[in-house]
Amino acid sequence: MKGMQLSLNKTQKLRLEKALEQLESLSSKSNSDASVTVADNISVNCEDAILKGHGTAELDGHVVATLCGVVERVNKLVYVRALRARFFSYKS
Repeated sequence: MKGMQLSLNKTQKLRLEKALEQLESLSSKSNSDASVTVADNISVNCEDAILKGHGTAELDGHVVATLCGVVERVNKLVYVRALRARFFSYKS
């Protein structure tokens, strides 16, 4: 996906640039290899039994991202924390 050329209008280009900047700032805080976009491979140790969580899928024996975001790992669970969420929980 990273080497793909897309025809985008001006608004889409601005949104993409802003999203990529946010993604870079998130990944630099935790792990430089943690940021992914859709269809990026997520490196995992195949010998370990892993659990694929939110934002991941298996494609041709590889774990790939289905969201743009930051890869998070909790024990054997691997998931993608989305760059932008649709729903927000507000505490009152």
